[in-house]
Amino acid sequence: MMVKATIPDLTPGITSSILVRSTKQPRPPIPPHNRRDCATISPMSFSLPQDLIDRLEEQFGVAKARQAVMGMTSRNVTLRVNTLKSTDAAVMEIFRQELIQFERAKGLPHAFIVKNRKARELLGHKMCLDGLVYLQGLTSMLPPIVLDPKPNESIADFCAAPGSKTSQMAATVGSTGNISAFEPNFVRYQKLHNTLKIQGAEFVKTQQVDSTKLGALMPEAFDKILLDVPCSAEGRIDATDDSSFETWNDATHEAYPELQRRLFSSAVAALKPGGILVYSTCTLDPNENERMINWALGEFPDLVAQPIDLPFPGILHKETQSVTLLPTKLYEGFFVAKLRKAV
Repeated sequence: MMVKATIPDLTPGITSSILVRSTKQPRPPIPPHNRRDCATISPMSFSLPQDLIDRLEEQFGVAKARQAVMGMTSRNVTLRVNTLKSTDAAVMEIFRQELIQFERAKGLPHAFIVKNRKARELLGHKMCLDGLVYLQGLTSMLPPIVLDPKPNESIADFCAAPGSKTSQMAATVGSTGNISAFEPNFVRYQKLHNTLKIQGAEFVKTQQVDSTKLGALMPEAFDKILLDVPCSAEGRIDATDDSSFETWNDATHEAYPELQRRLFSSAVAALKPGGILVYSTCTLDPNENERMINWALGEFPDLVAQPIDLPFPGILHKETQSVTLLPTKLYEGFFVAKLRKAV
């Protein structure tokens, strides 16, 4: 039986009476990394944690591990045109007038690669401040495309802040869309709220709430759910910048899967029979990726893995139909899986 439930005061831009403050504990001190000089697999001058290199080689083989490490570097800025406020043609005209070198990102609608501007320059540009464009990594744009939201569907973004994917879905379905965005942390919730305001997507219903509780609060409420979970972010490591992996340690790798399973369980409960759930991370850790999907398929027999088609080459995990994208000089490492809940 399908049950429809709502959270009180779930109105656009308004925090409801259900408030969950961040319970995040301070991180323990990070021990010094046992580093390995990557000259053996890359001519670039940097080092990475020994355990990470070892695991990548075991996980993907030496050749693909080399490819991944070579991709762990800084990249050109990429952005998405916000079709709620502008058009590709209008943004390209701004680029030409201001001598901003660009090219379209193949296979991604409204996505551009900027070649001669830094992120800080574009963030202060009027077109960004006015919400005509949104700076976003190319692989970050994939989960909403895989989810494929429609205006007549009830859509949920379970881990929504800072709002990149939420605003992307809002631009896809338009102002008549029915999108709910959830975030438990107070500061991150404010960032989400601000992003949606700048992007002209204030029709999105926002909620500061712990998404691990949503399955109980809103059973079988959504046609489609985006579950872009907190993760160890290995796909975003810049091997030339030690600060990008200063929190990479055993403690975080043990904590994330536990949280991800709780979020997954909640999302399955909140998904309508016949609904679609897209799970994604920006890490390469198999415990947070393909093994998490294997766990979900075993834990929830009514979930069925679905094939996905991506514009970038990836590593297909056949059993789960999920895909890992190794980091490259064009985009960050990423993982995405699509599941349908049986009727």
